[in-house]
Amino acid sequence: MVPLNIELPEHFLEEEEREGYIVTSQMKELWAVQIDLLFQLDKICKKYILRYVADGGTLLGVFRHKGYIPWDDDIDVCMPRSDYEELCKIAPKELKYPYFFQNENTDPGCVFGFSKICNSDTAMVLEVNKNRNFKFNQGINIDIFPQDNVPDDEEEQKKFFEELQILRRKGKIFRNRMHLDNGEKNTIKKIFAFIMEKLKIKNYPYFKFEKACQRYNNKDCKLCGSISFRPERCIGLRHTASFSNIEEKPFEFFTLPCTTDDEWYLTDFYGDWKTPVKGSSLHGGVIIDTDKSYKEFF
Repeated sequence: MVPLNIELPEHFLEEEEREGYIVTSQMKELWAVQIDLLFQLDKICKKYILRYVADGGTLLGVFRHKGYIPWDDDIDVCMPRSDYEELCKIAPKELKYPYFFQNENTDPGCVFGFSKICNSDTAMVLEVNKNRNFKFNQGINIDIFPQDNVPDDEEEQKKFFEELQILRRKGKIFRNRMHLDNGEKNTIKKIFAFIMEKLKIKNYPYFKFEKACQRYNNKDCKLCGSISFRPERCIGLRHTASFSNIEEKPFEFFTLPCTTDDEWYLTDFYGDWKTPVKGSSLHGGVIIDTDKSYKEFF
């Protein structure tokens, strides 16, 4: 495993059984690298007084397991858009190799709709990307989602989400034209990709999508959510006022900020979240290596 800047508890990396599920030592190494990345984020946010809270499966893990869901393989956090934008300015300067702050501005071609902190000396490569010549960082990472307001009116909300889906799809099409599959034979596409790369042309459909996500942020809306990541889903939204009440809760040997509104969010997102449903890796088809850089897989 790569060197970390945190001290792991004794025996943390050993295989163990949690709630009838075997957590392997390999999974524990992945967790350790991700918690190290979380520590880097936490340090920056405390230094610059930026708000972030646990999100998605990580939040579910906090409330139900006081740590990772035993079969989960990532860490999700979210931030109010204003704090997120500050982080996007600060983090690239604060983080030093092998840590890397990733989004479409710092690493063109990823078009995630959110940011990541990656460890560049490791690998977390989706099988579907293995034969594609994507140049963006694919090290082990944690996800950071901006929270944007959504309109209160259901019909307006529906139209808003439909528009966002179209814009994001265009951004991905543009990205795919900029990057060639291994063995690509289309000469026109090769020329287009070469010109785009040399001229450092930005993915204008993606940035149009990102700007559209923020349309309601200056309006008085009751709900917000990770709409730049999930523009097709109207569940998993938060009350915009929830970020005013944040408290720390245990997560493995760390603590994570959570809002006092989080049980409402979990019910909206997962339904009956208190009863565990055992599964495998939530992402499936992922090449994970805590010793080798993602670059060695391409």
